[in-house]
Amino acid sequence: MDSILEEQTEPDMQQPKQQVAPPEAQDGTQRVLRKSSWAAGKQRIRVSRPIFTQYNFDARYQFTEPQSGNGIPGGQETGLSWGGENSGDSGLGARLRRQLHNLRCSGDCALSNAFRLLPCLAIMRAYRPRSDLLPDLAAGLTVGIMNIPQGMAYALLAGLPPVCGLYLGFVPLLVYFLFGTSRQVSMGTFAIASLMLAESVSRLAGGAGRPPVPELLDILGPPPAMYGPGDANETTSAMGNPLVGEAKAWYRMQVALSVSLLAGVLQILLGLMRFGFITLYLSTPLVSGFTTGAALHVLSSQVPAIFGIKVPRRESHFELAVFYVDVARRLGETNPVSVLVSALSLGLLLLFRLFLSDRLRRCCRFPVPVELLLVVGATAISHLASLDANYGLRTVGVIPSGISAPRLPSVRLWPALFQDAALLAVVMYVCTYSVCKIYAEKNNYQLDANQELFAYGLVNILGPVFGCYFSAGSLSRSQVQAELGGRTQLASLVSATLMLFVLLFLGPMFSQLPNAVLACIIVVALKGLLMQFTDAKRLYRISKFDFSIWMVCFVGVVALNVTYGLMIGFAYSLLTVVCRTQSPRVSILGRLPLTDIYQDYRYYQCAVQVPGVVVFRFDGALYFASVENFRRKLAKLTGFDPKLSRGEDESLHHIVLDCSGVNYVDSVGARFLQSLAAEYKLAGVCILFACCPHQFRRMLERSDFPDRSACVYISVHDAVVGALADYPEVRRWVISDVRSRNNSVVEPGASAVVTGIHSAADSSADALRRETVTGVQRFVPAGDEEAMSLIRNNGTSEISC
Repeated sequence: MDSILEEQTEPDMQQPKQQVAPPEAQDGTQRVLRKSSWAAGKQRIRVSRPIFTQYNFDARYQFTEPQSGNGIPGGQETGLSWGGENSGDSGLGARLRRQLHNLRCSGDCALSNAFRLLPCLAIMRAYRPRSDLLPDLAAGLTVGIMNIPQGMAYALLAGLPPVCGLYLGFVPLLVYFLFGTSRQVSMGTFAIASLMLAESVSRLAGGAGRPPVPELLDILGPPPAMYGPGDANETTSAMGNPLVGEAKAWYRMQVALSVSLLAGVLQILLGLMRFGFITLYLSTPLVSGFTTGAALHVLSSQVPAIFGIKVPRRESHFELAVFYVDVARRLGETNPVSVLVSALSLGLLLLFRLFLSDRLRRCCRFPVPVELLLVVGATAISHLASLDANYGLRTVGVIPSGISAPRLPSVRLWPALFQDAALLAVVMYVCTYSVCKIYAEKNNYQLDANQELFAYGLVNILGPVFGCYFSAGSLSRSQVQAELGGRTQLASLVSATLMLFVLLFLGPMFSQLPNAVLACIIVVALKGLLMQFTDAKRLYRISKFDFSIWMVCFVGVVALNVTYGLMIGFAYSLLTVVCRTQSPRVSILGRLPLTDIYQDYRYYQCAVQVPGVVVFRFDGALYFASVENFRRKLAKLTGFDPKLSRGEDESLHHIVLDCSGVNYVDSVGARFLQSLAAEYKLAGVCILFACCPHQFRRMLERSDFPDRSACVYISVHDAVVGALADYPEVRRWVISDVRSRNNSVVEPGASAVVTGIHSAADSSADALRRETVTGVQRFVPAGDEEAMSLIRNNGTSEISC
């Protein structure tokens, strides 16, 4: 049977009729290209071909299974051969020799591996000093200045000495410069990381007058002599989360460094195992709901410092509720000077952020470091007025100068910290990678998810050795670095150099800085995270499932705590995936008049169903959790239940399952299809399959599905025509209707065409009239005698469209 391809064009573009007969194909078919006019002025293609079952189609066009897992026969993509006629010796020894041969590394291969391991080589190789150096210098200096107040504030948020936050502005930036692939992200302190770290520190090292747990004292022993003879139970306070002397501060640092080191090791292992895809399982609504809820925890943790009161940190499932009860009980202890300093600081920061920053940006290219100016001014006033001694205002305290000597944190704490480290590693990887992805898309360069995971791991392995707790990408500092035109991570080197200068010479000058000022800096910096409340409204409009994920994670984090809230949100997120795959979309398809196209009749009012044949479409995975839903929906939409009817209803004789939307079938699904086909066959209805993906057909083959060569078709129309083999009149109508040459498109608003209610416009050339053939309504163009002739006389058994 010849296949004919016709293309019709507008009259004014009509070309002389040509017939091109290319060389005959292997299967003996010929293709003829013919150009002709069409009154409607649109192009059409007509194809004539035989009816194909999947078996006949595969046999005719020589279907062959790929020999390699990459989908390319013979391993052409990787240069490997895994057996077959081109592989030679296919024994285990030969395969091993080929693998060892492929491990040889040429000079080009070594250079490529070096560029992949150290992305900075490729970035700096393409560096253009004339255009890139000045923006990098400006961005680096500005971000370095921001790092000073933020580092001290976020360190106190984690319950650590402020100098630990300053350390994060040096070593992590150097390591990420070498191994990171993002060019705009600013590594260092991050509010959510500090909050999650505070959970571990408080649990093991104690707080609010509680001593460290005995296991911690047994593992670490007494603190070094440099921290004085202070008892581990001697209480002082900082930032509303009481610390316990210098000895207690040392224990808290050891816990923070140990959990950070373990988290870095886990990130390295995940990177080596190519687990960068783990970001796919923490969806954007989940991360947004989690960070918004965590921002409320961060905001709440600053309330004691703002009011100048001491609030114990309790281990409770309803952390925020218990916390605010304790705050209400201690409001009578409020320090008026602390409240005054906080009010002035918040007023200044909000005035600048909301009203002055945009205006100053028009006048000055570089952002005004209002946080640093506030820190310097507050430190000077506190020192001159002796606010700590005269009014009991809590200050940062002594900040040692210099860089921390390298020292490996204790690994004996890892068993007690594994859960905290795993959550910290995964969640902060997702948050940091999300920030990197934003700026990679804006600046049109590629990120390597696994290399990023490897880089974060190295940052958090080398950082704790030099006194740095967990480091992550900061959204606020990254935004400033990008807005100032930072082109590469050379800006991070500039920031690290500035922080080194501060650590060596300027650190002790901030000892009189009030904690209330740092608390206000943190509160104002949370604006971006708190604005994510608008995501909930947007998600509600777009997807109810995503909105529910956001709400469950947010409520879980706020009502319980950060760890349990994240676990609940993650579990619920996976549950929604199961629910969506368990109950996917189903529909009944009808054929559009004068075409071989089948669409959901609910959306296309002119779609008609072929008598005796129902086309059922299932969009989703057919596996153990969805088979019963498949059975129920099939019986409901077709109106036929094989268990209730045993051949009594003759109006339905075939069901065509459109399997183009079935992306996965397991063994339970394949066995279910066998039993389903058998049930319907006993009831007098035959089930046919159409548009089956390869994995679907392979499961039918492996499960020994009976008569699979005769019941699986290449397309829905093939299956419908095949189902009408014993119904010649309907079959003749379907084929002739599709072959009608003067096909017309029903324009929107032509309701008279669909309903059959005609007006005086029926006499126009564009009017359609309705014909009934074997009880089925169909539409043909008025005056199309060729179509009517085909309907009445054409009995060909081929498909035309």
